[in-house]
Amino acid sequence: MIFQRIFRQLRSNKTLIILCIEVIIMMMGIGLVSPILPQYARTFGVNMTMIGMLITVFGIARMLVDIPAGRLTDKIGRRPVLIVGPLILSLGSIGCAISDTYWIFLAFRFVQGIGSAMYTTAAMVMLADVSTDENRGRLMSFYQGCVLLGAGLGPTMGGFIAQYFGLQAPFYAFAAMGVIASFWAYFSLPESRPSIVKPALRAARSKSNKPVKALLRNTDFILISLITFGVFVTRQGAQNQILPLLASDRLSSNEAQIGFALTVVALVQLVSIFVSGKYSDRTGRKGFITIGGYILVISLLMLTAVDSVRFLLLSCIVMGVGIGMCGTVSSAYVADIIPRENYSIGMGTYRAISDLGFVLGPVFLGWLSDIHSFGLALIFNAVFLLFVLVWFQVKAVESRSPAY
Repeated sequence: MIFQRIFRQLRSNKTLIILCIEVIIMMMGIGLVSPILPQYARTFGVNMTMIGMLITVFGIARMLVDIPAGRLTDKIGRRPVLIVGPLILSLGSIGCAISDTYWIFLAFRFVQGIGSAMYTTAAMVMLADVSTDENRGRLMSFYQGCVLLGAGLGPTMGGFIAQYFGLQAPFYAFAAMGVIASFWAYFSLPESRPSIVKPALRAARSKSNKPVKALLRNTDFILISLITFGVFVTRQGAQNQILPLLASDRLSSNEAQIGFALTVVALVQLVSIFVSGKYSDRTGRKGFITIGGYILVISLLMLTAVDSVRFLLLSCIVMGVGIGMCGTVSSAYVADIIPRENYSIGMGTYRAISDLGFVLGPVFLGWLSDIHSFGLALIFNAVFLLFVLVWFQVKAVESRSPAY
């Protein structure tokens, strides 16, 4: 029943359909390299901290480009940024595949981060353009569901590609996916920038001097950004870095098995995200964000005790439920509290703060793993996320009035 309604909504919004197809292609490409990135990095003879730097430098690039990318969508439109971003990702992927030293590999990961920032920021701005207060949770859940569908298919494919064709092969496949996504956007994606009301938007912006500073003084905006920061730390540090290595070292899992575990996380998110997106439009956002966050904390604590493949998969299921409940609804919450005339700069700022999770999370969790254990890193991740969730629950307002 839920999925029938989802498909009806998709059919009524051409831009959303095209954007969702593009994001499935892109996320399949990104998912291809996620299960093999730590193992590929180890071929350069580096430790956990240096492996974390590969994710961190990707996040640094995203953080530096998020806000300029948001401004760029206002200047030249959403569509051109969504065409160029995947091409830059493809260039970085080819560079990663042909790298013969760790530092060259690191540099091309930075290039990948630039392309990712351009693509993800422009996509979020376009999604805000085509959504309303009444359907924002559902539309964002459709989009995030497609993100997770692509992410869910990618790791398993990447694991098998690496197992049979070598650790470099997923990067070439990722480059091909980026080119396909760019061509799809070029030939299919319409522009969503509100050109007709452009003078009105400029007048509204002129009344708000320094919109970034205004956002940074908004407690609700800061708290929801910190929650997404914590989710990004979990996804990039715990899920994509520690979980594969923990499975490899503690359970002797191969690349295909690790890819399957990551796919489980993504597919469970896919179901959870549709349900939470739909009902957050009816009952409000805040409850889904906090409950989902607490479930995510439990999954991190479960990972510290993993001693079998079954328990690992159970932990992945719980993690998928938690990220699915709070991740998408957090994006809807942000769009609710940002004035429409500031969507581009607001989404860029939100992404920049959130992407600090890429920068600080993986390298810090990697360092904790080096000096002590995977368990300490996962516990730190859980405690930080728990602190922010309690703060949000106590201080933040509800952004969407219940509509029964």
